[in-house]
Amino acid sequence: MGLSLPPAVSHGSGHVPRSAGVEVNGHQAAGQPGGRALALMILLALVPVPALAQAVDHGGHTVHDRSINFQVLFDQLEWQFVHGEPGSRWDSRSWIGGDIHKVWIRTEGDAVDGGLDAAEAQLLYGRSISRWWDLLAGVRFDARPSPAHTWLALGVQGLAPQFLDVQATMYVGSGGHVAARLEVEHDMHITRKLVLQPLVELSLSGADDPDREIARGLSTAEVGFRFRYEFKKELAPYAGIVWHKKLFGTGDFARERNSDPGGWHLVAGLRFWL
Repeated sequence: MGLSLPPAVSHGSGHVPRSAGVEVNGHQAAGQPGGRALALMILLALVPVPALAQAVDHGGHTVHDRSINFQVLFDQLEWQFVHGEPGSRWDSRSWIGGDIHKVWIRTEGDAVDGGLDAAEAQLLYGRSISRWWDLLAGVRFDARPSPAHTWLALGVQGLAPQFLDVQATMYVGSGGHVAARLEVEHDMHITRKLVLQPLVELSLSGADDPDREIARGLSTAEVGFRFRYEFKKELAPYAGIVWHKKLFGTGDFARERNSDPGGWHLVAGLRFWL
């Protein structure tokens, strides 16, 4: 971002997403409901960008720090309890660079019964386009679920009005396949040290992928509420409740294969940054 914010202020530097990549045929996207919804989701995420950019441009000249900085953030390192069964999850984002140019590394995944259920990594170049927004481009690799996928990535991240931390990313894979993900979260300070972090994440697909149990349309949704206590800004244990659901045709795929389509579950973990 143009201004590097500490994680205590709803980290406008960005965040990724939680579900495996979902796919849509790029040649069919514009004419199908899933494609129109995908385009609308990205458009809505982009709406605040011009307004914020204009506000910054009219505020005078910005002095940019030419020094090189870095941050490693584990937003989630948690244990999950789904229907009484334990699991684990991580979500991290790291960057190195200055106010204008940054290199980002994002990783996330889930483990169930001692094995990886989902795992992905992204390498992105970020360019500040206003005080609060970055434009991102790079690559993403999904190791799980099988088969492995490699994608090109293009998106935006930053702070929308009301300090909403927004990430909207589109991924393009082989054969013109497209994936999209939108994530919005917000840090609500109840006291100086106690913080509630609501989160909403949506994934869309425009084509069926039975091998990965993904159907066309809105495929997965997640809503979470995590309470953390910041002993230090850099270290905060947390606990909360999360609703994660495979929706519509994707949920049908899961039920047909006797897989859990999802629901409410408890989480507890640690958030820290360096």
